[in-house]
Amino acid sequence: MKLAPLNTVQNAHDDSIWTAAWVPPADDSSEALLLTGSLDETVRLWNPEGPEKLQTNTGHCLGVVSVAAHPSGRIAASASIDSFIRVFDVATNYTIATLEAPPSEVWQLQFNPQGTTLAAAGGGSASVKLWDTAEWQLIATLSVPRPEGLKPSEKSSSKKFALSVAWSPDGKQIACGSMDGTISIFDVPRAKFLHHLEGHCMPVRSLVYSSAPLDSRVLFSASDDGHVHVYDAEGKTLVTSLSGHSSWVLSVDVSPDGAAIATGSSDKTVRLWDLKMRAATQILTSHTDQVWAVAFGPTSRTDVRSCLLASVSDDKSVSFYKYC
Repeated sequence: MKLAPLNTVQNAHDDSIWTAAWVPPADDSSEALLLTGSLDETVRLWNPEGPEKLQTNTGHCLGVVSVAAHPSGRIAASASIDSFIRVFDVATNYTIATLEAPPSEVWQLQFNPQGTTLAAAGGGSASVKLWDTAEWQLIATLSVPRPEGLKPSEKSSSKKFALSVAWSPDGKQIACGSMDGTISIFDVPRAKFLHHLEGHCMPVRSLVYSSAPLDSRVLFSASDDGHVHVYDAEGKTLVTSLSGHSSWVLSVDVSPDGAAIATGSSDKTVRLWDLKMRAATQILTSHTDQVWAVAFGPTSRTDVRSCLLASVSDDKSVSFYKYC
């Protein structure tokens, strides 16, 4: 497996690009597209062929911290530090819903695999908020508990700021990464906290469950401590820790075949990791500033063994790679 650099779009936004997500094909005649969100307050839609900018979505009045696409490929959502989530039609940019939260309470977004629920890491609220995608009503708030053993005086100062969120492949569990380095696992149908995963000592900015059918309980986490952790999310065990980045690991995503992960870091690199070898097999240096997001696209229609990877950076660029 390897990543072959394809294209880099310089000045893809007017400011730092903080987030990226692939929109799956809406039908058999369409291809996957890429959404990017930026400090310039816009969301942009890209066709990787070219690459070509298809549209620029305005509507936020502060930087966009997260974008997420619905599994249908027809709708998407963007979250901003203006405390609004905007749900929109991908093809027309029509606003379907605007979801409001208190300041600093909307960070990373993720639709569940079934497309029935939108989850948002709730920032300063120390929770994960869930909205149904039929009526766009808030249906649950999953509160992140404080770690046990803290004295009351320590509890008020412990930073339970919810930064990142990921759904398990069956949509029954949610993982939430916090500023203090802990990861909380929730049972979604019962709206119940299950347990913490520990091991990181700094903010956990990105989480993703394995895409391999036999590894659906495996969770990958990226942290400012410079490590990527591989957990058995149900067994509460740290399987391994991957080291190599020289600074914060800001993003992690897993390949569609489940054999590799990609990471983006403030050391300005994108790395490809072979999960069997438990090592980085490639270091890519197409960016000149920290890499805020990496995202694998859907499997190619013409070659089921390959797909695209996108990375975005503070250098305002979007890079595309072929994974095969």
